[in-house]
Amino acid sequence: MRRKNRKWVATAVALYLLVMWSAYRWSIGQRPADGPILEHIQHEEMRKFKEKRAREAEEEAKAQPHLAEARLNAAGPAFVAARYDATHVVFIVTTDTESRFSPSPLIADGTHAKIPVPAHPAAPLAGLDELWEPDSSALHFFPKIVQQTQPGEQWTLSLSPDSTIPVVIERTVIAPAGCSLGIGFLASVPSDQRAAYAASGRDYFLVRRAAVASVDPPVAAHIAELTDWKTSPDLAQQIEQQLNQRMQQEVTNIDARLLANANSPGMSAAELPVGNARPRLKEWIHADRGLTRGEGTLDYDLRAFRLAPDGAPRLFVRARWKLNDAPAFLMTAWFKVDSTKADSPKAGKSPATSASGDSSPTHPSPADAQLVLLSADSSWSLAMREGEASPSLGDRLDFATILNQFDADRDGWAELLIHSYEASASQGNSTTIAPYLYTDVGLVPLKAPLRRDARSPESCLDP
Repeated sequence: MRRKNRKWVATAVALYLLVMWSAYRWSIGQRPADGPILEHIQHEEMRKFKEKRAREAEEEAKAQPHLAEARLNAAGPAFVAARYDATHVVFIVTTDTESRFSPSPLIADGTHAKIPVPAHPAAPLAGLDELWEPDSSALHFFPKIVQQTQPGEQWTLSLSPDSTIPVVIERTVIAPAGCSLGIGFLASVPSDQRAAYAASGRDYFLVRRAAVASVDPPVAAHIAELTDWKTSPDLAQQIEQQLNQRMQQEVTNIDARLLANANSPGMSAAELPVGNARPRLKEWIHADRGLTRGEGTLDYDLRAFRLAPDGAPRLFVRARWKLNDAPAFLMTAWFKVDSTKADSPKAGKSPATSASGDSSPTHPSPADAQLVLLSADSSWSLAMREGEASPSLGDRLDFATILNQFDADRDGWAELLIHSYEASASQGNSTTIAPYLYTDVGLVPLKAPLRRDARSPESCLDP
């Protein structure tokens, strides 16, 4: 190289290095403050997801019938009552009071008497077939609500939307369940009410210390299950289409949440068998992409109810999507049936009554009916992806079941008693029977659910 060209080459190299350094500094300045671009996109999706959930929660809070909830709770919490035999109900007012095998005065005395099991046990979902009557010396160890309730007191039992009867507290009972103990009462049905009790046809009820105040004037909504409901092919097509669309939305939201939490201490701690959540997370993300592409097989069942003052049918749907014949997504959904036909009762008129005496329609769903998806719950699917669900969850379409309907305050909106499987791997096959106030924006939980620990007693002991 000639000497006179060296300075031009050096100048070009210097300019090139200056341009590269400036580009590098510019790229550093463009990097998002919250990490690399992929993490930035992930954080943005999570932020939008949280904002969407916050808006939905705000709208739901505005729409919830707070007056109805307050009116129902004014009479005291509604406890879940189960049929014990032809003349008794049993209900638990406090659960998880003591460990089943602790040296507590509630159980260590050894003088408690076992109550005879009925010849034909009822209400198996409640798990209240093993009852013990505690010794009177243990009374002062009981919770306050038990101490303040005396034998002979009269409580109000809701049998159905339009039927309540009194029950009389007979004795305090201890109910072992799994690894814990529940405390409640065995109550007897007065002789003049036993015919109504026997004719109710249900095994699960709500009981309160006092009756609920009725609205003035009462609303004649004729709340009932529409047992003769038949779904037309067009309506079935709408149900499947809307279920698939909602499933894809829920999958997207759940995956965004899982990805955002993947680096949190709880997800990367050593409580998992492999000590890392990412392998399982990658499997679920892969499966969820298959679901969003429509590769899942959908099966569902539905029940129709009249639950609101407008009389329009509401459909409760339990849906399951399978991949490779294994449950991959579970969801419940509520639909409203809108129809131009006069298939719902008009104000001041009663619906058609079937020969059995209930107010169920005796015709199929109208051909021109349109469905509106009101709300959905996919909490079981989130639990499956977080490793908190029982391995058998989703084997059957029984992860949520409506056991009974009520309208204690006569406002035309139903209260529902729902049995569901808890999403908790740590507590095994635990279940809940809980009362909810039905609304078109979602179910509002009322007080005092009955939680049942279904673990075997042997699993409660340290090895």
